[in-house]
Amino acid sequence: MKLCIRRTIMTALALTVLAFMATEFVIAEEVTRVFLFAGQSNMVGSDAHADRIDDYPNFKGAGELQSDVLFSYILGNGDEASKGLVPLKPLTAFGPEVTFARRVRQQAQFPVAIIKSAVGGTTVAFDWNPDAPDKGQKLYPRTLKLIRESLADLDKRGVRYQLEAVMWHQGENDMLDRNLYKQYADGLAKLVARLRADLKAPELKWYIGEVSEKGIWGMDHRQNLGIFRQQQEQVLKADALLRWVPTSHLAFEVMGTGQPHYHFGTQGQLQMGEAFAAAYLRDIGKPFDATDRRFKKELPIAKGARVRLFVLAGQRNMEGEDSFVSQIAQQPGYESLAKDQSSVLFRYSLGGGVKSSSDWEPLGPVDFLGNFGPELSFGARLRKSINARDGVAVVKFTHSGAQGPDWFPNGSPESRRNLYPKFITYIRAAQDDLKQQGVECNLKGIFWHTGENDTYFGPYSQNIAKWLKQLVDQTRVDLQQPDLPWFITEQHKNAPWGNIKVVNTALNELARTDHQITIIKTSELPHARLHFGTRGTLMLGEEMADAYLKNSNK
Repeated sequence: MKLCIRRTIMTALALTVLAFMATEFVIAEEVTRVFLFAGQSNMVGSDAHADRIDDYPNFKGAGELQSDVLFSYILGNGDEASKGLVPLKPLTAFGPEVTFARRVRQQAQFPVAIIKSAVGGTTVAFDWNPDAPDKGQKLYPRTLKLIRESLADLDKRGVRYQLEAVMWHQGENDMLDRNLYKQYADGLAKLVARLRADLKAPELKWYIGEVSEKGIWGMDHRQNLGIFRQQQEQVLKADALLRWVPTSHLAFEVMGTGQPHYHFGTQGQLQMGEAFAAAYLRDIGKPFDATDRRFKKELPIAKGARVRLFVLAGQRNMEGEDSFVSQIAQQPGYESLAKDQSSVLFRYSLGGGVKSSSDWEPLGPVDFLGNFGPELSFGARLRKSINARDGVAVVKFTHSGAQGPDWFPNGSPESRRNLYPKFITYIRAAQDDLKQQGVECNLKGIFWHTGENDTYFGPYSQNIAKWLKQLVDQTRVDLQQPDLPWFITEQHKNAPWGNIKVVNTALNELARTDHQITIIKTSELPHARLHFGTRGTLMLGEEMADAYLKNSNK
């Protein structure tokens, strides 16, 4: 009897092991695409926490085991290593590989393997330099060894594969050292060429992730970052197989002091994986982020009618960071805003142009990081209150990673970041388009949410009123409306940024000297840890609309 039980148990265990192995090591008939993920701390995933993934509605379930994706890795000093290919699952700190693999498998459906080598605080000049074996951490030979061992493992399993691309996020430490940043182009080009040669893959593509301007380095090392970006562009222009992946519009962690972090954090890493996936999938003709929301027929406005045009602009909270479209339907009184408002015209440029409309669309949630800004409730409130014979049009121009100098009318030394010329051009294009369609267009105001990044950083917060005055005055000149109203929302009293009282006091003083500026109070609105959040953003939009309605005759 005992022998029978033992045999039964052993058989069950054997079947369990075989089932696990079958799940873990399925040999696909189709060719497996192998992606290499490499870089420093933001590729490691520092300050991204696997146990917080489900806190973000767009990524619930993303932390689950991906048994159909093979994964090998070596991180840090080598203590954290897979010792062979294993199913993909977030490590304690995880990088963009998690949502990259998830999205690519959803869209392309071919099998995927990921090889990851990343170490924080490393440079191309030394640590990743194939020709500097006696300096730095000797990451090139270590990474090459990992790649070759992983490919050999695939061969042993009988898996047909092809090296598909390198996903690269690195450069912070080269950028910080003025003795190194002007060497970056040569160093990166050398690294790319050497890896292609050593892997016998001359056509291997590289996807270069942007060092985010939203972090603290975008402020206190603004000049360094600008020169570093020029170095990256030099390499990109010289190699047709390199691709650029913008990241400054993605979520970026904030420290308890209110200082923007050095790392993307949990939500930013989840979004960065999708950003890499979007760039790659567009390359292979399988985009997931391309939607056509344009009006299918003529605009819902009669010829000769009058349209009131409203412009919304700014950064983090105006773009809608931490306001989730998926939560709108659960907000009492706002449920209908999850759907398009066909009677309100909408144009937008988001993330500094990463996502923009090609024509007028009905006002509604845009497929951009799953977020929304105050425009939804703003447009709904205006449409309900304004004379039905008048059309309502909303133009939104935002970049959540921008800072005050990016909006300078005269530009900044980091000219690539200048937003003002694009901002004015975008407003004029909207006005001209309506006029060409036989509609009378009246710009009724610009609505601006004070910049979070500017509020934290002392050299910016001390000058915010002066900078805004320049911006306000120049828009009035360029749009030929000397009395153009501006509506500026205060920073919330519970926001973490620091210098909030200083900033809000300066804004109110600015309004005292300019009667066409209205300051909108926000202290009574709901506010989450960093941003207004879903309900706070919906209420913010109504506050903005009410401020206009109080200053107009409807």
